Amino acid sequence: MKRSVWPGWCGIWIGAVLLALGGCGQGQEGITVAVIPKSMGEDFWGTVEQGARAAAADLGVQIEWQGPLTETDHAAQNSILENMVNRGVQGVAIAPLDRKASRKPVENAVQAGIPVVVFDSELDSDAYVSFVATNNEQGGRLGAEHLAKLLGGKGRVMCMRFVQGTGSTEARAKGFLEAAKTAGLTVVADPHAEDATVAGCKKTAMNTLESLVKQGRLELDGIFACNDRSTMGVLEALQDLAKSGVHIQVRFVGFDFTPRLVEGVQKAEIDALVVQNPYKMGYMAVEVLVKHLRGEPVEKFYDTGVQVATKERLEKEPEIRKLVGLK
Repeated sequence: MKRSVWPGWCGIWIGAVLLALGGCGQGQEGITVAVIPKSMGEDFWGTVEQGARAAAADLGVQIEWQGPLTETDHAAQNSILENMVNRGVQGVAIAPLDRKASRKPVENAVQAGIPVVVFDSELDSDAYVSFVATNNEQGGRLGAEHLAKLLGGKGRVMCMRFVQGTGSTEARAKGFLEAAKTAGLTVVADPHAEDATVAGCKKTAMNTLESLVKQGRLELDGIFACNDRSTMGVLEALQDLAKSGVHIQVRFVGFDFTPRLVEGVQKAEIDALVVQNPYKMGYMAVEVLVKHLRGEPVEKFYDTGVQVATKERLEKEPEIRKLVGLK
């Protein structure tokens, strides 16, 4: 009896349909991308993650979100990147912990055929597809300009940096120092934090501030801090110094926001925060990477925006309130 070939072709056709449906369930074209932040668990990176996951859902792709425990563990971040490449993800978005130390691992990924989008912090390489970030130098300049306005264009100021080698905060410090000098301010100290924790930032801030105390008075008119942890470290150091009896009359501008720092502006403990948009940064990092993977043209740099949040703006402007998480 002649055997029909229809059942065989039917099975192939059904299998192809099921495979296509399964692919759709995993994301269009089965795309999986890795998103590697500088650390896990911090308020800032939690908001970045929300944006990245929202983009993945909107675009129909899967993401693998994994980062080191602290922002000083370069080896861990490089290992995560290598592991993601070995697992066969289609692309990587990474916030480099160190603009120099992260260069070779990123270039190795690109050489392995994995396109990379860099976000948040600069990298000393042009191997990446696109850079999605705040214009950090502009953020530093805004901080200097606002501080100069508060001080009437003169005064002794301090720039509280973060850990050395971090591209984003170094750019903010550069923008601040240049603009402060132009505005007529005198920078008397610009220390790097001992480590990436609030405690490490506080210790460095306290040591620097104590060196500027003369006859029970802090001889300093203004402070700019380069990120959320350095801002919190300075705030706690100033509070401890005041409790010890030191007379303090200083204007204070921080960078980034957390619920506690926003409260600090509302209570006039901090004069202003220079704020970026971490949700937008996470969203765009994934969006730009997926566009590239789908063959769409992308720009080499995307600016996610930065502005100054004051107590008055937090009270009156819905856009600023929403940005920092206020209802």
